[in-house]
Amino acid sequence: MFLKEPELKPTLVFLTHVLNNAVVDGFIPAARSLGHDVIVLTDHGHAHQQALADVRVHECDVFNPIGVIDLIAALNIEPSAVFSNSDHLQTCTAMVAELLGLPAKPSKVCYHAKNKHWMRKRLESLRLPTIWSQTIRSTDAVHSEWPYPLVVKPTQGVASIDVVRIDTPTQLAQHLAQLDESQSVLLEEFMEGPLITLETLGDGERLHTIGGFDVSLSNPPYFVETAAQWNGPHTVQWRAHMAYTLAQFGVGLGACHSEFVVTPRGPVLVEINYRSIGDNREFLLDQLVEQGWFKSILQTHLGQEIEVPQVKPKFAQIDYLVAPHAGTLRVAPRIENNAAVQYRAIKQQGETIQISNSNKDYIGVFTYQADSDSELQRLRTDIQHRNPWSVQ
Repeated sequence: MFLKEPELKPTLVFLTHVLNNAVVDGFIPAARSLGHDVIVLTDHGHAHQQALADVRVHECDVFNPIGVIDLIAALNIEPSAVFSNSDHLQTCTAMVAELLGLPAKPSKVCYHAKNKHWMRKRLESLRLPTIWSQTIRSTDAVHSEWPYPLVVKPTQGVASIDVVRIDTPTQLAQHLAQLDESQSVLLEEFMEGPLITLETLGDGERLHTIGGFDVSLSNPPYFVETAAQWNGPHTVQWRAHMAYTLAQFGVGLGACHSEFVVTPRGPVLVEINYRSIGDNREFLLDQLVEQGWFKSILQTHLGQEIEVPQVKPKFAQIDYLVAPHAGTLRVAPRIENNAAVQYRAIKQQGETIQISNSNKDYIGVFTYQADSDSELQRLRTDIQHRNPWSVQ
């Protein structure tokens, strides 16, 4: 009598950089629910192995597509998909997937989306709405005829880190003097108007618009997101316009999170993040999308046909607790999560807080859902009143 060999599950390979809640708590459970084994390739192996004790984790240079392909070959696996939710790894992941004959995003579009200099150039070449911009080195001359105020940002930055508004040539010269001599930055004309987002999911043939957020920001000169209203009035008004811009840019397969400013001449792109939205809004989408957000995204990379995403008709809001200054988190919210309100702690009580003037300054995130806007606002007011917090 011969024993039947156990049937091997198909394998889904994740490329990751820094440890990310969306991967640990969202995408990996979704991959398993789809019947796939998971292998994680990362350049932060220790952190991932600690968080994912039951997952095979292999260290490698995930920014090098040839190195990734060589490791996949050495592991003797034939993955069903290669996937990443990292801003930094979309181009590499697209190249690896394409070389392995798997569903892949266009690597050129991934690179142009990630690098803000080339994003502006691509918008210009496609005759899509854009603004004045220029990439300079920290040692280059400053010109008074540039269209101040300007926004100075890294060409490949994330989470509003090192993004600052500059109002005068003198301020710009002082800012550049603080940078490393080899560093280059992108200068952009400052856009006045509401910030909105669009969340899309492409199945390889059609770009599905899921919805978006009207976003509130901190006071100048920084751009820290403090709140996000699901399908707010500006997002609803400009949804089709934003989707057209993304489709013309070349966004297709998988998830994409894009940001626009509504100027007097309509929405203009701020940035394209060719991956799922983050900062806890991905978990809200997973609850709002009937088929599941994480699961649907992975299915597109597996080449599986997906149903048209159905979104629950809920009112929802994200509120970020932003540390006002450096210090220690002395009092933190304590609530029991339920269907209407959830809290995810980012910093723990007693933890020391350093200020970066970016999304890295979050203490925690409240997520609210309700059947009406009035109910949503009452819920927010009540929870905020009953959950004080302080940094001292």
